Amino acid sequence: SINLIIFGDPYAAKHTDAFEMNEDEKLFLAIGLDAKKAKLCATNAKVGPKLKHVVEAANVKDGCDSSTGILLYKIATQVKSLDSLKNLKEVLGYATAGKIKSSGQITELVKYLTNGREPFDPKDFEEACGIGQNYTAETIRKRILEILDEAKSLLEEKRYAAMHMVYGKVRSSLKFADGLTVKQEFDKALEERLGPRTKDDNTKKPKKTKKKKATSSPQEETKDESKTANVAHMSTEDLMVMFSGRSIPWDKNSEEIKCAHIKRTGGKMRTRFPPEPNGYLHIGHAKAMNFNFGVAKKFGGVTFLRFDDTNPEAEKKEYIDNIIENVKYMGHNPYKITYSSDSFQKLYDFAVYLIKKDKAYVCHMTGEKVKESKKLKQNQPPSPWRDRPVEESLFEFDRMRKGYYGEGKATLRLKMDITHDNPNMWDIIAYRIIFKEHPHAGRKWCIYPTYDFTHCIIDSLEDITHSCCTMEFENRRESYYWLLDELNIFKPNVWEYGRLNIKSNVLSKRKLKQLVVEGHVKGWDDPRLLTINGLRRRGFTAEGINQFCEDMGVSRAVVSWAPYERLEQCGRAALNIVSPRRMVILDPLRVELTNLEKNRTVEVECRNFPESLRELGVEDEKTFKVSLTRTLYIERKDFRKSANKSYFGLTPGKTVRLLHAFNITCERIDEDEKGNPKTLYCTIDIENKIKIKKGFLHWVSGSNPIRFTANLYDKLFLADYPGLDEDGEKVHYLTQLNPKSLEVARGIADQVLSSAKPGEHYQFERLGFFFVDPDSTPGNIIFNRTMSLSAGRAKKMKK
Repeated sequence: SINLIIFGDPYAAKHTDAFEMNEDEKLFLAIGLDAKKAKLCATNAKVGPKLKHVVEAANVKDGCDSSTGILLYKIATQVKSLDSLKNLKEVLGYATAGKIKSSGQITELVKYLTNGREPFDPKDFEEACGIGQNYTAETIRKRILEILDEAKSLLEEKRYAAMHMVYGKVRSSLKFADGLTVKQEFDKALEERLGPRTKDDNTKKPKKTKKKKATSSPQEETKDESKTANVAHMSTEDLMVMFSGRSIPWDKNSEEIKCAHIKRTGGKMRTRFPPEPNGYLHIGHAKAMNFNFGVAKKFGGVTFLRFDDTNPEAEKKEYIDNIIENVKYMGHNPYKITYSSDSFQKLYDFAVYLIKKDKAYVCHMTGEKVKESKKLKQNQPPSPWRDRPVEESLFEFDRMRKGYYGEGKATLRLKMDITHDNPNMWDIIAYRIIFKEHPHAGRKWCIYPTYDFTHCIIDSLEDITHSCCTMEFENRRESYYWLLDELNIFKPNVWEYGRLNIKSNVLSKRKLKQLVVEGHVKGWDDPRLLTINGLRRRGFTAEGINQFCEDMGVSRAVVSWAPYERLEQCGRAALNIVSPRRMVILDPLRVELTNLEKNRTVEVECRNFPESLRELGVEDEKTFKVSLTRTLYIERKDFRKSANKSYFGLTPGKTVRLLHAFNITCERIDEDEKGNPKTLYCTIDIENKIKIKKGFLHWVSGSNPIRFTANLYDKLFLADYPGLDEDGEKVHYLTQLNPKSLEVARGIADQVLSSAKPGEHYQFERLGFFFVDPDSTPGNIIFNRTMSLSAGRAKKMKK
């Protein structure tokens, strides 16, 4: 399982009851699925029955190895319907015998289940699925060379620009061969045929595009370059293909460096989650955690939690502590917690090495001058200090370190290529002067390495195998690998994926800070924000957030936009099985039961959870009692003086059912001077003579109810894309704030809720999921609405 829930959080209720697994979940565990996947399959109405049918047909109900189990899972999830399957037992016999290995074979196997011959023809099936075809590196290479010969004229004309087209033909021809081997042999053969990539090969040719109609969505940010990938369902082969980023001429490791790296790591995958401690984590970071920790765990690797703490002006100890806490809250267990600042001396030594190699120099251009120079792009003049003697730069760099220069008076720049088409190769800054105490390293340094200088070197020093970051860093590939190449140290595999944004909210640190500092929200943990602290205070669980991140997957889109409702959907599923049911009233309307004696109390038994949740593993069968008395309260919206047939609430002369209790019929109304209902006079039918199919109302007894505060949260912004109006024109995002993003209600509840403690989750029947705020006290209970029971119900409640 990629996601691990950690209970015992101060914002969350403790749940220590062990849920008994149902029989399907046990079956799926027996075939080697991890606990989370087994549970999800067992509760999924589409996947569960198909997987169970496949397992039974494969005759492995008593268990099998995990590789076979994963194979059966892939087959079951790709099968569209059980009704049209042919020769299932015969075909699955090949799968359990280990004769189906590649993703291409699985695809053909699934096709054969629908379109294959009957009766079963082994020879026809084996030919269709490539069984018995042995592919060695030599045979793969031979076929690749044949295809390269066929595409000779195309390759001569377009060189590497034709690579994907030619590789498609190779993959089609070798669809049953190991994908990773095919990719490696293809890359090697292509480079032998065309030679190393040139600068022209790395220049993207402009594409002819059709004009698009104006739209309110930021299309320039959401162009998708590949399909979304869900790590939980990927094979090693698929993962390696996915991790093939844009190639750089100097991105390869020597055999010596590669062997030394494998010796140090034992060949294990290593990823890292590298936040800068200059703010609080938000849901975008949650996605990065889910991916980096998840992919390493799935493939037997480890993940570092590394603080990229190179800017003491913006970093604080409180951010570091909060990040560590939230990483643990999200269920992730770092292999090591490291700080880039712990390697400041090593980084300094590397900088000195580059100066001695004449690949770095001390520059005295002001920031403004550098910016003006770069506007000339490849025609920019070199820095006046670019060719100063090595000894002079060493002397000046030492003076920078000793505090001789003021801030902005000197920098160390890398001597790269100012004529390159990538701006990140234009002699970027490696060190600058900052007279500020560092929150982790203290007062030792007054010069600090930049992110671009630090990040790749620390990746290398930590032997990170897969350095994954968001797409805005894609154009840093050249500088990343250039620096490691000059230092002759290990080069990790870099791969970029789309940054996450959620509609009707913002994730920019600058905008989040403005919202907090200017008082538009009540702090970094305001439940309307998508900071992890805000989500926790709103009542989202780690399981719900992680499931959302996993469902979103990763893609090469520059930005992935998700509707807020999708986050709610995942949060709702997680809360449904941990939130005991209670009845509260947010807008009370008094009801008098005229035929119930004044002093009579009827005890009504209610359940913490409905019986239907037993299928999801909820075993809590506890009940509690509430008192029904002559005076009670219902929601004001549940009564209308007149209504059509589609209204299922209470109207004069109509009979409805009180939840968990009895029928009542409205006989007459007391109104205030404005004509608004003040008291409803109803009769109660203790025997429930009339069968009610629709029209169930929650209620609270008027006998000594407790009062509480309910914070009813809604979307923070009215616009889907804050900063753009409906026509796609730019506007200031603060003008689109939702004035009703927080409404406060004073509600009433039965005494059973008087013991509600901070961090507990509840489902208030017919209203939504609520969370006891950390500021709650016994005399002032505060509930935060996490979400309504469904998006549809939320819309109805607003009408």
